[in-house]
Amino acid sequence: MRYYEELGLLHPSSYTSGGERRYAGADLERLGRILELRDVLGMNLDEIREFLEAEHRLDDLRAEYRAKKEVRTSVARAEQREILTEILTLNDGLARQIDAKLERMKEFRDRLRGKAKRCRELLEELG
Repeated sequence: MRYYEELGLLHPSSYTSGGERRYAGADLERLGRILELRDVLGMNLDEIREFLEAEHRLDDLRAEYRAKKEVRTSVARAEQREILTEILTLNDGLARQIDAKLERMKEFRDRLRGKAKRCRELLEELG
């Protein structure tokens, strides 16, 4: 956790009078997200930072959109379109990033399967 704090990926919610870090539920959720991105998707720390920043921006945009949702002026509708356009761009970017990771994983898996197939063929030849 200290390492992620040093990198600016995680921040404790508070400190005790003795200087010990205190993490709240939201902090632990963020840690879980960091570990998920690292372990499940194999993201490096720069990719994780970029991904989390995009998710944070999406949260801000969603809140901004909700705040304008009830306003029916043409200006508010134009602002909502801009917000939704940015949300869509960010979501598409995150999806592309994951798609690229998945494609590399699929290629790696296919190479392993090809090698396993070749080993089976060689075993067959040996009888």
